[in-house]
Amino acid sequence: MTSRYSQFKEQLPVSQLSDETLLAFRVLFDNPLDIVDLAQDIADLALFPERLKDSYREEWEAYVLKSLAMEIKKQENLSPAEFIEQMMAKVEEVQQQNDTYNNLLRQVHLAKSVTQSENTFVFPTPLRQQLTAFLLPITTIVPSEE
Repeated sequence: MTSRYSQFKEQLPVSQLSDETLLAFRVLFDNPLDIVDLAQDIADLALFPERLKDSYREEWEAYVLKSLAMEIKKQENLSPAEFIEQMMAKVEEVQQQNDTYNNLLRQVHLAKSVTQSENTFVFPTPLRQQLTAFLLPITTIVPSEE
């Protein structure tokens, strides 16, 4: 028999959430003692806006899924409809009244506008530049015909 969490994890379309809603869930479940510093990650978007798409989105999805699963276990006495209503109310409260969320959201929107702009080119990181310089000579090697 499949657990409620397994069913939840398989069926939840977390990838379909907008960045704004996903961020609201992420702020809602943020733990200041967690190894990941959400505020610092988002502050880093000023220098590395590509991280929003390249890594943060996936990290937030995993974090939210895990947090929701733990919340489901805590709230097993609630019906699914009650649980959904409770989560909707909490996310709406974060979006409407949480100053941290609003500040982080502004930074996320700025990073999105930079990466989506037609006249913006995101420079590769120093590591990527070094790897490119190192591997570029491979393009001059002609495969042998054996």
